[in-house]
Amino acid sequence: MKSPPSPQDVNHSFDEAASTLRKHFTSIRLTDPDGFKLANEYYKWTTLKTKLVMGEKCFQIPSSALPNIIKQSSYQWLTPQKQFIIDKHYRFESTPPHYVISVKKSTIPYQDVEVITRSLVLIRKSVVWVEFGFNVGTEFGGSHPAIILKNLKDSLIVIPLSSKQPKNTEYNVYVDKVYGFPPMPRWANITRIAQVSLSRVYFEKIGDVKPTILNDITSKLSDTGII
Repeated sequence: MKSPPSPQDVNHSFDEAASTLRKHFTSIRLTDPDGFKLANEYYKWTTLKTKLVMGEKCFQIPSSALPNIIKQSSYQWLTPQKQFIIDKHYRFESTPPHYVISVKKSTIPYQDVEVITRSLVLIRKSVVWVEFGFNVGTEFGGSHPAIILKNLKDSLIVIPLSSKQPKNTEYNVYVDKVYGFPPMPRWANITRIAQVSLSRVYFEKIGDVKPTILNDITSKLSDTGII
């Protein structure tokens, strides 16, 4: 069995990382604007990634992710225990029938925030902004909206969306509309399905897509032999 790293091992790895970054920085040519742009994005991602790692153990879903309005149909789908939690923080309005947040989101206990967001927000077909990170070569990176395919408690399986029309649509599903987002055509590339930590998600803006989009994704995965 491999022994855990010692403080000396960690110190050595840190020195090596710092030295490698310094060598990378000094190797950038002043006459290469593309190189500067690439390096800038890489350093920004390295900083963000470090912050994500530092905050991963204490990460909590922010109360701002709570929906302002809950449809009656969504409420009825929940278990009685979850309905009880919603009744504590939302009031029912009959025309049309729905539930409206009735307290300050910041005052809602985290346990309730987690139950509500996991039951009604972080669900299949919702769309969230995700920081995919720095891309190497043709890898997908950067911050993009993504459709949630499955919630795995501490992480999500998602398929990112791009507003850039692909040259080849073999692996792409056309998404005509994302509810709650600015209107524009988008495409979901099935080869980019990924599992991401919840700490990569921006909870300030959340939307969703039609159920038929998920059917199209499943069909495309089957047609291309990926599943």
